[in-house]
Parts: sequence; C-alpha cells; structure tokens
Amino acid sequence: MTYTNETAQQFESISLDLALLALNELTKRKLEKPITYATADIRNFCNSIIAKNDQGQVELIEGLIASGISLKVVYEIFIPEAAETLGNWWKESKVTFVEVNIGAQRLQRLSRIYEKQYLGPMYMFSEGPEVLLILPTKEVHTLGLITASGIFKKNGANPFVAVGYSNKEIIDLIHLHDFKLIGVSISNSDNLSECLKIAKNIKSHITKIIPMVIGGQGILKARHTELSMVFDEITTNPVEALELIKDRDYN
Repeated sequence: MTYTNETAQQFESISLDLALLALNELTKRKLEKPITYATADIRNFCNSIIAKNDQGQVELIEGLIASGISLKVVYEIFIPEAAETLGNWWKESKVTFVEVNIGAQRLQRLSRIYEKQYLGPMYMFSEGPEVLLILPTKEVHTLGLITASGIFKKNGANPFVAVGYSNKEIIDLIHLHDFKLIGVSISNSDNLSECLKIAKNIKSHITKIIPMVIGGQGILKARHTELSMVFDEITTNPVEALELIKDRDYN
C-alpha cells in the first residue's frame, strides 16, 4: 500500500494524540496519589527561601515529588501553605517585611515553573469558558491568583489574569471578551472594600449577567454578610467557583 504525504501526516497526528493521552493518563494517576508531606518540610522550605537558597528550594520540591507527593499537592497546597507560613512568621516578627516580600516573589516564580508540569500537555491551551481573574490594585502578592489560574486551566476553563487594571480597563476587558465567570482574588482582608467597589462597578456598567466570585486567603477572617450581597460565591476553591457555570453550554 502506498501512502501519500497527507496520509502520513494524519498518522503522525494520530500517533501524537495517542502519545499525549497516554502521558496525560500517567500524570493523572500520579496526581491522585494520596501521599502528604510533613510540617518540617514546610519549615525547611521556608528557611531555604529566607536564605535565598534557590537550589535548596528546588531540591526539596523535587525530593517530595520523588517520594510520591503529587504535583497536585505541591502546586495547590504545599506552595500556598509555604506562603501562608511566611506571612505568619512575619506577624510573629520571625522575619522582616522585606524578607517575606522576597519570599513571596520566589514562591510566585516556583509556582510558574511547576505550573506546566502540574497542568500537563493536554491542559496548556484550553478552549473552555473564559474566566476573568482580577487582582485589586492594592494587593501586592499574586501567588494566589497564579495558583487559581492554574487550577482553572486544569479544570477546563480559560483564565485571563488582570493585574494592575483600572476599573475602566476592567470594564473594557469585559466588553471585549465573552467572560462566563469573574473572580476577584484577595490575600489581605484590609482590601475587602476595594473588592466590593470593583464588583459594584462591574455590575453598574454591564448588562449581561456574569456570576462573580471572591476568593483568596483574605476572605477567611472576613464577615461574609456584605460580600454575599454582591458576590455569587465566596470560596478559596476555584473548582467550587466553576460550579456556577458547570451546566452551561459554551459551544
């Protein structure tokens, strides 16, 4: 049998698709391993961050993965918990404000490094519903937003991250895109009033109904009464946020 170039390309495409599916299945199985890490791992990891020991940080994470800790746990729980630990150390005067800020920057970089491994080849480019993720201008740390963006991608959504956008620029974005969900990320509860202003401004300038969610560590100690009057969901879990649009058809 003689194959044309077109036929050969089709076979190559099918082979690539099968290879990617197999790789994705292996990644999925690894992600599902229920192995956890110790408190000492978090402490050692944070100490290596404060010491600016880049090699130590990577070696510790790679060691966790080699021992069976899933990439899901590393990306969704371990790195965010390290950020929370650094924040607590600063409140307890164990580290300086400069040290905790530098640590947050390093964690953001590590999160981006491991995002590709966490997502896998099948999730890098999503054609799912567009989601707008907003970081209020007074927020200085983007780790929560970066992590949330990865989780949204992993669950089939297509996130657009808006950092440093003015209220007008946010409204312009919403008019240019077909966003199905809008999320506001907050790590500092002092910025709750700004989040409310952002949400109210959006609702006053658009006519289409788009579910709005507020999430992040900043909501944990917040009073939810006023927030629930503006936002459709208050949660630190992006998967829960996606439940608001789960049954809608975007084809």
